[in-house]
Amino acid sequence: MKILEGTGHRMKWVMLLIVVLAGLSTACTTGVKRADAGPMPSEVMAGGKTSGSVHWGGRIVRVENLRTRTRIELLSLPLDSKGRPQSDARPQGRFIVEHQGFLEPREYAPERLLEVYGRLDGFISGKVGDASYRYPLVRGEKLVLWERRPEYLAPPSPRINFGIGVGIGF
Repeated sequence: MKILEGTGHRMKWVMLLIVVLAGLSTACTTGVKRADAGPMPSEVMAGGKTSGSVHWGGRIVRVENLRTRTRIELLSLPLDSKGRPQSDARPQGRFIVEHQGFLEPREYAPERLLEVYGRLDGFISGKVGDASYRYPLVRGEKLVLWERRPEYLAPPSPRINFGIGVGIGF
């Protein structure tokens, strides 16, 4: 009888452990996913949906302040699990964000990474160099300007040195 009593107690612990591990694995997998981004810029350009909510991001190309709003041209990049545009990823086209009010062009400078929550609102015609371009237009509701990464986090550049002596490199 004592053997059976001990087995039941162990089974409860094993079941509890399985439930806890299953919960942790679910939490980990859902933490990696980001919110639904809606259609991607390349899908919109190919003739997809031109309205609805989007969660996009990219590298700022140009900023233009108009009378009551700011227009930002972005080179679209996929977002990582935290919403940061992946600067080393392949671009997915370009899009324009219009945000109500003034945004400082020196703060929203070219090459900065920007995350955008907004709504698609058709297209704007423009040019990239001498080529005509049809930009998806996003009415920006929330903009997240990502901080520049410190240089020490950037991949090291190759160094070639010639000479004789002792040196310390950082």
